Amino acid sequence: MADALISELNRVGFQPIFLPQTGVIPPELYNLTRKDHRPRLVRRGPLISYLPRPASFQVRRSSLADISNVQSTGKSLSASAGFLTQCLACLGITGLPKLDLNFVGAKKLVFGFNGVTSLRVDPAEIDHTLTHLDLGAIPAEYAEQGFLHIAYEYAFAEALVMRREDGHSFRISADSDIANFIDLGTKASLSLDSSNTVSFRTAKGAEAPAFAYRAGRLMRDTRWRFYPEEFYRSGGAVDARPYVLRRGLVLEAENDDTRDN
Repeated sequence: MADALISELNRVGFQPIFLPQTGVIPPELYNLTRKDHRPRLVRRGPLISYLPRPASFQVRRSSLADISNVQSTGKSLSASAGFLTQCLACLGITGLPKLDLNFVGAKKLVFGFNGVTSLRVDPAEIDHTLTHLDLGAIPAEYAEQGFLHIAYEYAFAEALVMRREDGHSFRISADSDIANFIDLGTKASLSLDSSNTVSFRTAKGAEAPAFAYRAGRLMRDTRWRFYPEEFYRSGGAVDARPYVLRRGLVLEAENDDTRDN
Protein backbone atom coordinates (compact mmCIF):
# COMPACT_ATOMS: atom_id res chain seq x y z
CA MET A 1 0.00 0.00 0.00
CA ALA A 2 1.34 3.42 -0.96
CA ASP A 3 2.30 5.86 1.77
CA ALA A 4 -0.52 8.29 2.69
CA LEU A 5 1.61 11.35 1.91
CA ILE A 6 2.58 10.02 -1.53
CA SER A 7 -1.02 8.98 -2.24
CA GLU A 8 -2.29 12.48 -1.44
CA LEU A 9 0.36 14.08 -3.64
CA ASN A 10 -0.71 11.75 -6.45
CA ARG A 11 -4.38 12.54 -5.89
CA VAL A 12 -3.82 16.23 -6.53
CA GLY A 13 -1.58 15.52 -9.51
CA PHE A 14 1.95 15.63 -8.09
CA GLN A 15 4.71 13.13 -8.80
CA PRO A 16 7.18 13.03 -5.87
CA ILE A 17 10.80 13.20 -7.04
CA PHE A 18 14.36 13.14 -5.74
CA LEU A 19 16.06 15.82 -7.84
CA PRO A 20 19.46 17.16 -6.68
CA GLN A 21 18.92 20.45 -8.46
CA THR A 22 17.98 23.92 -7.24
CA GLY A 23 16.74 26.83 -9.29
CA VAL A 24 14.29 24.79 -11.36
CA ILE A 25 11.55 26.85 -13.00
CA PRO A 26 8.69 25.43 -15.07
CA PRO A 27 8.03 24.49 -17.78
CA GLU A 28 10.72 21.84 -18.21
CA LEU A 29 11.03 18.73 -20.35
CA TYR A 30 11.60 15.23 -18.90
CA ASN A 31 11.71 11.67 -20.13
CA LEU A 32 11.31 8.41 -18.26
CA THR A 33 13.97 5.75 -18.60
CA ARG A 34 15.16 2.72 -16.63
CA LYS A 35 18.39 2.35 -14.71
CA ASP A 36 19.34 -0.82 -12.82
CA HIS A 37 15.85 -2.15 -13.62
CA ARG A 38 14.19 0.81 -11.90
CA PRO A 39 12.23 3.71 -13.44
CA ARG A 40 14.23 6.92 -13.43
CA LEU A 41 13.63 10.45 -14.66
CA VAL A 42 15.95 12.42 -16.90
CA ARG A 43 15.57 16.20 -16.74
CA ARG A 44 16.13 17.48 -20.25
CA GLY A 45 15.89 21.10 -19.20
CA PRO A 46 13.80 24.23 -19.84
CA LEU A 47 11.16 23.89 -22.53
CA ILE A 48 12.32 27.15 -24.12
CA SER A 49 15.57 25.36 -25.07
CA TYR A 50 13.49 23.34 -27.55
CA LEU A 51 11.57 26.29 -28.99
CA PRO A 52 13.42 27.88 -31.93
CA ARG A 53 11.26 30.99 -31.69
CA PRO A 54 11.49 33.25 -28.60
CA ALA A 55 8.93 32.37 -25.95
CA SER A 56 8.16 33.51 -22.43
CA PHE A 57 5.96 32.02 -19.72
CA GLN A 58 4.22 33.67 -16.79
CA VAL A 59 5.43 31.79 -13.71
CA ARG A 60 3.28 32.21 -10.60
CA ARG A 61 4.17 31.37 -7.01
CA SER A 62 1.37 30.18 -4.76
CA SER A 63 0.80 28.47 -1.41
CA LEU A 64 -0.13 24.79 -1.27
CA ALA A 65 -1.57 24.81 2.23
CA ASP A 66 -3.50 21.57 1.76
CA ILE A 67 -0.31 19.60 1.18
CA SER A 68 1.24 21.17 4.27
CA ASN A 69 -1.44 19.47 6.39
CA VAL A 70 -0.91 15.94 5.03
CA GLN A 71 0.89 13.32 7.12
CA SER A 72 2.62 10.16 6.03
CA THR A 73 1.52 6.70 7.06
CA GLY A 74 2.85 5.77 10.53
CA LYS A 75 6.27 4.13 10.29
CA SER A 76 8.30 1.96 12.65
CA LEU A 77 11.61 3.34 13.91
CA SER A 78 13.61 1.18 11.51
CA ALA A 79 11.50 2.34 8.55
CA SER A 80 11.45 5.94 9.83
CA ALA A 81 15.22 6.31 9.55
CA GLY A 82 15.14 5.47 5.85
CA PHE A 83 12.03 7.54 5.15
CA LEU A 84 13.49 10.52 7.03
CA THR A 85 16.72 10.27 5.04
CA GLN A 86 14.78 10.24 1.77
CA CYS A 87 12.55 13.16 2.77
CA LEU A 88 15.55 15.21 3.87
CA ALA A 89 17.13 14.51 0.49
CA CYS A 90 14.04 16.17 -1.04
CA LEU A 91 15.06 19.31 0.87
CA GLY A 92 18.64 19.03 -0.37
CA ILE A 93 19.90 17.66 2.94
CA THR A 94 22.13 14.63 2.35
CA GLY A 95 25.11 12.88 3.94
CA LEU A 96 23.97 13.27 7.55
CA PRO A 97 26.87 12.95 10.01
CA LYS A 98 24.61 11.38 12.64
CA LEU A 99 21.04 10.04 12.78
CA ASP A 100 19.74 8.23 15.87
CA LEU A 101 15.98 8.09 16.56
CA ASN A 102 16.15 6.38 19.95
CA PHE A 103 15.09 9.61 21.66
CA VAL A 104 11.54 9.46 20.29
CA GLY A 105 10.33 6.74 22.69
CA ALA A 106 7.60 5.67 20.28
CA LYS A 107 6.75 2.70 18.11
CA LYS A 108 5.74 4.81 15.13
CA LEU A 109 6.48 8.22 13.63
CA VAL A 110 4.69 10.27 10.99
CA PHE A 111 6.14 12.89 8.63
CA GLY A 112 4.92 15.83 6.60
CA PHE A 113 6.12 18.91 4.73
CA ASN A 114 5.45 22.43 6.04
CA GLY A 115 5.36 25.77 4.28
CA VAL A 116 4.71 24.22 0.89
CA THR A 117 4.66 26.58 -2.11
CA SER A 118 4.81 26.07 -5.84
CA LEU A 119 6.00 27.68 -9.04
CA ARG A 120 3.45 27.11 -11.79
CA VAL A 121 2.83 27.87 -15.44
CA ASP A 122 -0.71 27.54 -16.77
CA PRO A 123 -0.81 24.53 -19.13
CA ALA A 124 -2.67 26.66 -21.68
CA GLU A 125 0.49 28.72 -22.15
CA ILE A 126 2.37 25.56 -23.09
CA ASP A 127 -0.26 24.54 -25.65
CA HIS A 128 0.35 27.68 -27.69
CA THR A 129 4.12 27.12 -27.96
CA LEU A 130 4.18 23.52 -29.17
CA THR A 131 3.66 24.41 -32.84
CA HIS A 132 7.34 25.30 -32.99
CA LEU A 133 8.69 22.53 -30.75
CA ASP A 134 11.95 21.00 -32.00
CA LEU A 135 13.32 18.13 -29.91
CA GLY A 136 16.55 17.90 -31.84
CA ALA A 137 18.47 14.72 -30.97
CA ILE A 138 15.95 13.35 -28.45
CA PRO A 139 15.02 9.87 -29.74
CA ALA A 140 11.64 9.78 -31.50
CA GLU A 141 10.66 6.59 -29.66
CA TYR A 142 10.50 8.52 -26.37
CA ALA A 143 7.51 10.43 -27.71
CA GLU A 144 6.06 7.39 -29.48
CA GLN A 145 6.14 5.32 -26.28
CA GLY A 146 4.72 8.10 -24.12
CA PHE A 147 7.81 8.71 -21.97
CA LEU A 148 8.18 12.43 -22.72
CA HIS A 149 6.41 14.88 -20.44
CA ILE A 150 6.52 18.54 -19.44
CA ALA A 151 6.64 19.65 -15.81
CA TYR A 152 4.47 22.75 -15.48
CA GLU A 153 4.48 23.09 -11.67
CA TYR A 154 7.15 22.44 -9.01
CA ALA A 155 6.45 22.09 -5.29
CA PHE A 156 8.91 23.27 -2.61
CA ALA A 157 8.87 22.96 1.19
CA GLU A 158 10.30 25.16 3.93
CA ALA A 159 10.54 22.29 6.42
CA LEU A 160 10.07 18.62 7.08
CA VAL A 161 8.14 17.78 10.25
CA MET A 162 8.52 14.54 12.25
CA ARG A 163 6.18 13.70 15.12
CA ARG A 164 5.05 10.79 17.27
CA GLU A 165 1.99 9.09 15.85
CA ASP A 166 0.48 8.57 19.32
CA GLY A 167 0.84 12.25 20.29
CA HIS A 168 2.91 11.52 23.41
CA SER A 169 6.13 13.32 24.29
CA PHE A 170 9.66 12.54 23.16
CA ARG A 171 12.30 11.56 25.72
CA ILE A 172 13.97 14.95 25.23
CA SER A 173 12.75 18.39 26.19
CA ALA A 174 15.11 20.94 24.59
CA ASP A 175 16.68 21.73 21.21
CA SER A 176 20.14 21.13 22.69
CA ASP A 177 19.16 17.54 23.55
CA ILE A 178 18.49 16.70 19.89
CA ALA A 179 22.12 17.34 19.00
CA ASN A 180 23.05 14.20 20.94
CA PHE A 181 21.04 12.13 18.47
CA ILE A 182 20.91 13.98 15.14
CA ASP A 183 23.65 16.00 13.44
CA LEU A 184 22.69 17.69 10.18
CA GLY A 185 26.04 19.38 9.71
CA THR A 186 25.94 22.88 8.27
CA LYS A 187 23.37 22.11 5.56
CA ALA A 188 20.30 22.45 7.75
CA SER A 189 18.87 23.20 11.16
CA LEU A 190 16.39 21.41 13.40
CA SER A 191 14.22 22.47 16.29
CA LEU A 192 11.90 20.96 18.87
CA ASP A 193 8.59 22.63 17.96
CA SER A 194 6.62 20.88 20.71
CA SER A 195 7.03 17.96 23.08
CA ASN A 196 6.38 15.49 20.23
CA THR A 197 7.36 17.35 17.06
CA VAL A 198 10.73 18.10 15.42
CA SER A 199 11.19 20.30 12.35
CA PHE A 200 14.06 20.07 9.89
CA ARG A 201 14.86 23.12 7.76
CA THR A 202 17.43 23.94 5.11
CA ALA A 203 20.14 26.33 6.23
CA LYS A 204 19.10 29.98 6.38
CA GLY A 205 19.30 31.54 2.94
CA ALA A 206 19.77 28.17 1.23
CA GLU A 207 17.50 27.19 -1.62
CA ALA A 208 15.73 23.84 -1.44
CA PRO A 209 15.19 21.65 -4.49
CA ALA A 210 11.68 20.75 -5.63
CA PHE A 211 10.26 17.62 -3.98
CA ALA A 212 7.42 17.04 -6.49
CA TYR A 213 6.07 18.25 -9.79
CA ARG A 214 2.87 18.32 -11.83
CA ALA A 215 3.33 17.34 -15.45
CA GLY A 216 1.53 16.53 -18.68
CA ARG A 217 2.29 13.87 -21.27
CA LEU A 218 3.84 15.10 -24.53
CA MET A 219 2.63 13.18 -27.59
CA ARG A 220 2.69 13.64 -31.34
CA ASP A 221 0.26 12.63 -34.08
CA THR A 222 -0.24 15.23 -36.80
CA ARG A 223 1.24 17.75 -34.35
CA TRP A 224 2.55 17.95 -30.80
CA ARG A 225 -0.11 17.66 -28.09
CA PHE A 226 0.09 18.21 -24.33
CA TYR A 227 -2.04 16.15 -21.90
CA PRO A 228 -2.08 17.31 -18.23
CA GLU A 229 -4.91 14.80 -17.61
CA GLU A 230 -5.46 11.08 -18.14
CA PHE A 231 -8.81 9.72 -19.27
CA TYR A 232 -10.23 6.37 -18.24
CA ARG A 233 -13.55 4.56 -18.20
CA SER A 234 -15.45 3.95 -14.97
CA GLY A 235 -18.89 2.36 -14.96
CA GLY A 236 -19.46 3.22 -18.59
CA ALA A 237 -18.51 6.88 -18.12
CA VAL A 238 -15.25 8.57 -19.07
CA ASP A 239 -13.49 10.26 -16.15
CA ALA A 240 -10.38 12.41 -16.01
CA ARG A 241 -7.68 12.56 -13.38
CA PRO A 242 -4.36 14.42 -13.20
CA TYR A 243 -1.49 12.88 -15.15
CA VAL A 244 0.95 11.14 -12.76
CA LEU A 245 3.77 9.15 -14.29
CA ARG A 246 4.20 6.47 -11.58
CA ARG A 247 1.62 6.45 -8.80
CA GLY A 248 2.76 5.30 -5.36
CA LEU A 249 6.44 5.85 -6.14
CA VAL A 250 9.05 8.54 -5.55
CA LEU A 251 11.12 8.76 -8.73
CA GLU A 252 14.81 9.57 -8.76
CA ALA A 253 15.79 12.21 -11.30
CA GLU A 254 19.06 13.20 -12.89
CA ASN A 255 20.09 15.93 -15.27
CA ASP A 256 20.67 15.08 -18.90
CA ASP A 257 24.45 15.18 -19.32
CA THR A 258 24.28 15.36 -23.12
CA ARG A 259 23.42 19.04 -23.21
CA ASP A 260 24.23 22.14 -21.18
CA ASN A 261 21.06 23.39 -19.45
